[in-house]
Amino acid sequence: MMRNQRQDHRLQIVSPVPDAALSQAARLWWGAIGHGWGPAPRIRACHGIVALDDTGGVAGVIGLRDAQGGFLAATPLGARIAFRAAPSTADLVVDGIVVRDARQGIGGALLNQALVRATLAGHPGLRAEVRVQNSGAMEFYRAMGFAAVAQGRFGWPWTGQVTILRRAVDNVPEAGSMARYAAATGI
Repeated sequence: MMRNQRQDHRLQIVSPVPDAALSQAARLWWGAIGHGWGPAPRIRACHGIVALDDTGGVAGVIGLRDAQGGFLAATPLGARIAFRAAPSTADLVVDGIVVRDARQGIGGALLNQALVRATLAGHPGLRAEVRVQNSGAMEFYRAMGFAAVAQGRFGWPWTGQVTILRRAVDNVPEAGSMARYAAATGI
């Protein structure tokens, strides 16, 4: 459990996303990632990590993508037609990270848990694909130890330039204790 220092609430980082939190996590994620277009899609619990507040509400969610798929349970037709994927990778890819309240440490806690998962699954790194114009996200990832490795026109046609950011898992602190932590938390 982590404590949210500003609001003094306990947060629990949980993966996979519990059934009781799936619809709330999907709505929070889709509201930002899908810009609220249409109803929130079904998400894959096993490809997500949530931060739950002391009432069980979803304070944040991170979707993840690997060779077995991403956070969305099914790719919408529009995405199959218009979306341009970034080059494939052996890294675990952040499939969007959204928090209810910014600058509370929730995003960092979710990202750290994703690093644990990447380490345990044998991925060489964690990757994020961020619009160049999204300065807040770019600053966040850089502060979390990510570095730009490529740039291109990935994603939606209207997205503009996207920077691929990467953090190797070999620079994750206390990597040896992660397996014990994962066993204790069930991730």
